[in-house]
Amino acid sequence: MNPLKFMESRLGRFSPKYRKLVLRTYVVTLRLVLTVAFPNMIAGIFYAIVGNREKQYVSFLKGSKTWGAAVIKMTKTDLMIKNEMQIPEKGHMIFLNHVNEIDFPYDCLVVNKPYLANQVIKKTLVAYWWMKAMGSQVFETSKAATIAVSVRNLIKGLSTTSYIVYPEGHNSYSEIIQPMQKGMVKLAYENKIPVVVVLKSGITTYQTEPMFAKVGYKFIGRYEPWTYASWESFRDFLYETMSKEKIALDSEIGTVREPVSSKSK
Repeated sequence: MNPLKFMESRLGRFSPKYRKLVLRTYVVTLRLVLTVAFPNMIAGIFYAIVGNREKQYVSFLKGSKTWGAAVIKMTKTDLMIKNEMQIPEKGHMIFLNHVNEIDFPYDCLVVNKPYLANQVIKKTLVAYWWMKAMGSQVFETSKAATIAVSVRNLIKGLSTTSYIVYPEGHNSYSEIIQPMQKGMVKLAYENKIPVVVVLKSGITTYQTEPMFAKVGYKFIGRYEPWTYASWESFRDFLYETMSKEKIALDSEIGTVREPVSSKSK
């Protein structure tokens, strides 16, 4: 599908201002690749050619920070980091709430780790290529065989890095934490993968007003899924913890929990 038509099919219910912002957010990656992120890309390509994957990923991860910085400048956003981001270098899943199309560049800037993403990310062209180059994995769920391969690749990848995961499984377009999906929570539980939780607040502001947003991030904690009685109990704990901490973060940032509808009139 044509990326523009894909965006229209996903965002048609939102205001023209928000659709324009999403388009600008992803188009700006072309400019960044040719300007401020260009040295990182060249270094990353060099390390890829010589087979040094670790330095390749570091180079592209460093370049990905320029995306978030560009969006902040473009939207005149006030970004607040409420505490130290204690992001483990390797061996962890980093669970974040997934709000809308604008949180990718901010996650690149603040958390700065590769993604464990679904197939939808393939529609973003340059952003997808860069995310793959910085070590992100696309978790294929089309059939059992591809799921097994994806799990093996994940376990292998965790030996050198940690991955950003969106346990809600989809964009919420809301400041309210959505129920945790089975897949990543159960996978973390069964494979004894420790989980770090980071929350963001204020991203929904862009759905109604593309300028002068207040966005906040907060590190919540580190958890060991296998210490819970079942993956379901760990899921319930995550949902309760993320919901409670999100309400507190929204209060700190001054975020409106249920923004005014952004549907076109």
